[in-house]
Amino acid sequence: MKNRNSFLTNRSLRRTISLLLMACLLLGLLPMAYAGSLSTFKAEVISTSGHSGQTVSIAVYMQPGDTMMVDDSFRKYTMKVNYDPTILTLTGAIANDAEAGTFDTSNSVTGSVYVTAAMFPNNFIDERKQVFSMQFAINPTSAPGDTNITLDGGSFTLDQDPIEINQLISGKVTVLNDTPTASNVSIDGTLNVGETLTGNYTYADTESNAEAASTYQWYQASDSAGSDKMIIPAATGKTFELGNDQLGKYILFEVTPVASGGATTGSPILSPVAGPVTATAGTATVSIGTRNSQPGTVVQVPVTLNSASSGVGSFGMRVAFDATALEVMTITGPQATVFDSIYNNKDGYLRTGWADSSGGDQLLTGGQNLFMITFKIKATASYGVKALTITDENSIQQFTLTDALAVEMTKTLHAGSVTVSPQEESQSTAPVKEIIQVDVKAPGSKDTAPVSKAEIERTTKADGTKSDKVQLTIQQAKQSVAAIREAGLNTANIIIPDAKDEVSEVHVTVPKEASGLFADANIDIGIVTDNVKINIPNESLQGFTDDLYFHFVPVKSDAEKQKINKRADQEQIVLMVVGDQGVTVVGRPMTIETNLQNRKVDLVMPLKDIQLSKEELKNLAIYVEHSDGTKELLYGQLVPYGSSEGDLGLQFSVNKFSTFSLVHLDHKAETHSAYVKGYEDGTFRPENAITRAEIATITSRVFVKDAQAKNISYGDVPSDYWAADSITKVSAMPLMSGYPDGTFAPDQAITRAEMASFAANLIADGTIGEGFTDITGHWAKAAIVKAQAAGIMQGYTDGSFKPEQLITRAEAVVMINRMLGHKPSHFSSISQQWNDVAKTYWAFADIMEASVDHSFTSNGAGIEN
Repeated sequence: MKNRNSFLTNRSLRRTISLLLMACLLLGLLPMAYAGSLSTFKAEVISTSGHSGQTVSIAVYMQPGDTMMVDDSFRKYTMKVNYDPTILTLTGAIANDAEAGTFDTSNSVTGSVYVTAAMFPNNFIDERKQVFSMQFAINPTSAPGDTNITLDGGSFTLDQDPIEINQLISGKVTVLNDTPTASNVSIDGTLNVGETLTGNYTYADTESNAEAASTYQWYQASDSAGSDKMIIPAATGKTFELGNDQLGKYILFEVTPVASGGATTGSPILSPVAGPVTATAGTATVSIGTRNSQPGTVVQVPVTLNSASSGVGSFGMRVAFDATALEVMTITGPQATVFDSIYNNKDGYLRTGWADSSGGDQLLTGGQNLFMITFKIKATASYGVKALTITDENSIQQFTLTDALAVEMTKTLHAGSVTVSPQEESQSTAPVKEIIQVDVKAPGSKDTAPVSKAEIERTTKADGTKSDKVQLTIQQAKQSVAAIREAGLNTANIIIPDAKDEVSEVHVTVPKEASGLFADANIDIGIVTDNVKINIPNESLQGFTDDLYFHFVPVKSDAEKQKINKRADQEQIVLMVVGDQGVTVVGRPMTIETNLQNRKVDLVMPLKDIQLSKEELKNLAIYVEHSDGTKELLYGQLVPYGSSEGDLGLQFSVNKFSTFSLVHLDHKAETHSAYVKGYEDGTFRPENAITRAEIATITSRVFVKDAQAKNISYGDVPSDYWAADSITKVSAMPLMSGYPDGTFAPDQAITRAEMASFAANLIADGTIGEGFTDITGHWAKAAIVKAQAAGIMQGYTDGSFKPEQLITRAEAVVMINRMLGHKPSHFSSISQQWNDVAKTYWAFADIMEASVDHSFTSNGAGIEN
């Protein structure tokens, strides 16, 4: 561009000079035209770009011509600019960038901008200059690509008449669209075979396009570095159930984010490596048999797998015996091709080993014999009990059982014996067996007509006691299912009578084909004896693929009952409830073994011959001695038992089996009132977020703290707001506070960080937690670590706390119960209170604690029963 500073810019002076030049030309008789036509005059739109939903600025420039010695500076211009209103929306006023004294855009319409401008600060524009600019919002639904900003004409005025602009340069807006992204990709869940993992991530899209069907893939690797990473076939959901193939492996979750519009598919993102995958040890109980015979005779002693939570894939045992009295003749196992054994009659031990070589098709289950030992009692054997046991049960060199995955199981051994008796004691009669027909009834009342029959093989032992074996056949199961369906009922009870109280043990077997018929028909299975009644809910039968086995042994001996009573009085769980007042064993204890482990079963123990008042009945409990060594104190519900009027039993639920004893506690009950309510439609809505006003209302009901401020009010909490009084009360304590702008935001859902801040106000100063990976610099960090140390709130498996994540109603009552020191142990004895909170729901007990008025007894640790 030429330097216009060399031209005079004063308009009158320029006119004078022009007249003088004209005169000189005329005087010189030199005919001459106007100094050529005007040079090129430009108007230009400057292109830009932006994302849908964003606002962009479009500038328009004008530039006078650049021909030497030609003055084309202008004092006025007009301009028309067209745009596509389906893509762009003009927002705000058009900017007068050249500071024209007159700037008129009033003729603009949708899709076209009209500008007329004059009277610039120096009267004329004589160089390239931005004359005006426009702000356009890119419509959120705009597709990526270019949209034109077209100059559709314009003029400039030098003196009087406007002259058309002869070079119009249009521009464009390029609509951008970024692909969606995924961040914070992580894996939640327990890394055990059979557990379900959940992939988590944060979805984001620059253009705010909603997430569509993002795709997922799970991988497994050989180590924590992700080596040998390979796709897990068919694992393409957000959740994944770990199988046997993942045992010992490391797991990764990959998400490819997909948006509902724009650039739809983002880049795949992997989670950190998680692992290794482990397997939870199963449980098993093994019994070595007992026999009684005389010197010089031969006895066979079975070693039996009484119960197993899962199939046994291998076992090994070293059994010690008295070599002065016994000598092994033979040992036979379940399958000769894979079973091996040795014995040493000099040192008195034998070793056995077995493994399933079929790859899991021939696993051993509860009720099966592991092997049979044939002993000869030496003629010189002394009288008395000769123990058959394992010297060190905790040594896998002496006692090992593994499941199908070769994971060592938690084992319990019941040692056996051979009792050597004098010769004259061998005169006893041989065992006598009889077959008894018993009823299968529905729905469980003993006075209803039977729907089928079952057979008891009742064996009378030498000591006069009797042992029952009951096996429900497939045909009997079919008859029962058909009759129960026709009657519209849902329970098949096997009734096992013992009118003379002479049965010492009962074995019940339901073949897997028979139990499968009940499972498919949604029918419960019940076993009713005079000493206990059990009910196996249909949901506990689902997926159970083994023969169902139960072994009942009533504890009839007063001496044995006294031993149980003494053990109970010394147990810590009992001492915490009743202190040194002790308990009294009432009724008849029962030992129950089964292979149905980790599945819910309902039990009812009869209260026959128990003389207790109504008030005393409220203090009944069940003392449980589990076969794995653990002890429990459970509480149940009084229900009818038997057909006689007024007969009662105590009902409770378990998922593992042991010895159960009814005990009476000398302990007074307390009460708790509900502090949270459900909805009129009978729901609790546990997964809904909970608002700040709702937390304030609950807080004002259950927490008491001296007010430290008065007349606290908020701009968004009018006096007639439903929770106004509660908000004022908790703000004065102060347990909750508002925001810097003077609001409380009562209807806003509360976050984990805000809940931690509230909890911290109720916790005494002391230790602090270890913290979390995502709270550095967070405003609530101090409160979060304080709540962590107090056990009120915990983080996630990836080490994060997620402070801005919303709290659900279920999570809120769990935290408030912890703050109140309420520790519900179970509510299994009450009916379901809310339509959407089943007994299997993770927070069932805490929701019942918070929403139901109830009485309870409390142990020394504060746990409610």
